[in-house]
Amino acid sequence: MSSPRLEEPGRTYRGAGPQQRQEERRLRLIDAAVEVFGTTGYRSATVGKICAVAGLTKRYFYESFTDSEALLLAAYGTVTDRLREDVLAGAGRDPADLDTRVRGALTAFFESVAEDPRIPRIAFQEVLGVGPEVDRAYRRVTLEFVDAVLFVINPAIDRAPDPHLHTLATGLVGAVLMIAQQWVLSEKPQPIEAVIADAHTILSSVLGRLTD
Repeated sequence: MSSPRLEEPGRTYRGAGPQQRQEERRLRLIDAAVEVFGTTGYRSATVGKICAVAGLTKRYFYESFTDSEALLLAAYGTVTDRLREDVLAGAGRDPADLDTRVRGALTAFFESVAEDPRIPRIAFQEVLGVGPEVDRAYRRVTLEFVDAVLFVINPAIDRAPDPHLHTLATGLVGAVLMIAQQWVLSEKPQPIEAVIADAHTILSSVLGRLTD
């Protein structure tokens, strides 16, 4: 009986090179982490469980990640990137109509949160209190959402970003995130239309002062 052939470095397999296959395995692990962390939670998850969902062995886990916290960071980045992209797309392309841009962004945000419960669980719950590196990622993502708010409002207010505007945008992000967090945790959540309307009231009240 002949021995199995070992994969040669750099060899193409089924049309994909080693780096491409490694990246595909990494993405499978991140998808599995979003599923597991977003349904049963980060703290109860194991590397073995993640690998089983991904259909990979632990060997391939450690090929891409040092530990489960590193995978949590990757999963957190994936869901928040998706959420931020939805917000920017929801804002639309009309630079003049601020109210339409804000309402569209809020609608996209809350619809994304409602449609995939894994997103708010990872973004609002599972990353809290894990450790310093995850805390830094949380702050960085918050600032990225602040930048998204500035992108939404700047075309309509015709004003270059400044420290005052950045502080206001930070407060608006904090308000919307807190509304969303409490909404998904509520035993009797309000209809999504009501939540969007309430968030819009807060944002339009602040932004209206900038356009007067």
